[in-house]
Amino acid sequence: MKEHLPNGPAPAMPERVELQSLPQAPRLIMDVARQLRYRVRRNEATGVMSQHAARVLMAHLAVLGEASQLTLAEKTHFSTPTVSILLRKMEAEGYVCRRPDQKDRRVMLVALSEKGRAFDREHLNLITENDRCAMEGFTPAEEAQLTALLQRVYENLKER
Repeated sequence: MKEHLPNGPAPAMPERVELQSLPQAPRLIMDVARQLRYRVRRNEATGVMSQHAARVLMAHLAVLGEASQLTLAEKTHFSTPTVSILLRKMEAEGYVCRRPDQKDRRVMLVALSEKGRAFDREHLNLITENDRCAMEGFTPAEEAQLTALLQRVYENLKER
């Protein structure tokens, strides 16, 4: 069941006295990410596609065209049981379809159905709209500087 997400900003985390002396940028990054996710989720469908993991699988299928469950598990770093359960739900709701691999009939390939491709296009449109809204008023140079700084934050965290 889809949770009710009212229009307006995402619910904010409370200010914590214990965190005031720490750098504030990481929390601001989390707040921005939460707001971006919230703006997309409040317009999305119910059911399995309300789950982030299902949208990740859908994105991989949109890029790959079709793939086996094992390939999807490797690409997403989800466990094979998680992929299996999500794909079963996505298939039941009409977002994906399966067919035997021509080279190895033991392997089932999964692809987006027309409903899945339509959902993916709508999802990309929401992301595009949010990205443009978020960067409104920034010059190309400011956007490049912000991108470079965020890339450094990402690399700092990734290496540890």
